[in-house]
Amino acid sequence: MVLQSIVLLPLLAFLLSFLLTPLTITLSRTVGAIDTPDGKRKVNTHPIPRLGGLAFFISFCTLALPLVKEDRYAAASLISGAILCAGGVADDVYNLPPKMKLLIQSAASLVAITVIGAPESFSFFGIFKIALSGVTGVLFAVFKMLFTVNAVNFSDGLDGLAAGLSSVAFASLFIYGLKNGSIYPAVCALILLGAVIGFLPYNRYRAKTFMGDSGSQFLGLSIAILALGCAKDGAYTLETTLFLIIPALDTAVSVIRRILKGKSPFSADKGHLHHILLSKGASHPFAVKLLVSASAAAAFVTLLFV
Repeated sequence: MVLQSIVLLPLLAFLLSFLLTPLTITLSRTVGAIDTPDGKRKVNTHPIPRLGGLAFFISFCTLALPLVKEDRYAAASLISGAILCAGGVADDVYNLPPKMKLLIQSAASLVAITVIGAPESFSFFGIFKIALSGVTGVLFAVFKMLFTVNAVNFSDGLDGLAAGLSSVAFASLFIYGLKNGSIYPAVCALILLGAVIGFLPYNRYRAKTFMGDSGSQFLGLSIAILALGCAKDGAYTLETTLFLIIPALDTAVSVIRRILKGKSPFSADKGHLHHILLSKGASHPFAVKLLVSASAAAAFVTLLFV
């Protein structure tokens, strides 16, 4: 059964996402969810539909639904992911203010923690292990989920970048989960990997559609939830952050930079790593390949030492 799932589910997720993405392009144009160039921070030169993330969200929901009764991490990904995806759609259509977006992200994170429970400890490659009390565990989990959600969201600045980085994270979590005997969370990661790859042909350079906040935030929350699920006993292991190290570092530096300048941590600018690469003369495709390759290399080395 597990072997059949490993072969069949990601293939179905790929096909379903690939077939649904053109429908999301039509939907985006119908409801006005269009990313319009601003001549400043954005790199697209013409209006692009931005509800593409609905394709892989629906694909995941369809294929992971039978796992909900078996695994709380699958349930959390579906329930809290639906909240965040709905909020993301509203943002993609109406451009919600940052405080409203943060409120929705926090609500989705709390729902996820209610379903899966807060981590009781966190560790790093077994070198150390620190116990977390109930309240401390909740606060730690909320912070980690919010950070991961925004890390993926901030990385969605070049065609195919967020999808590529997320694919590396899901592939790594699948392997990590199998190593730890966390079969259902690992299968969820595999479904998401197939779904994101199915969306990627429409999102790579000269993108026909963007995943939007509905997609990037859902992916970030799913990575955070499955990082807990794929670890042993639901403890948080800091090494899973290395599966998403490029956007994690970029987000940390960006938040610190904005705070030091007296700006909101969520304010948009052109200081992200992918913007810097473009300013140094790197082509759009090369910048994406470089960042995804670097993330994959870090994840590979991490898995060797787990």
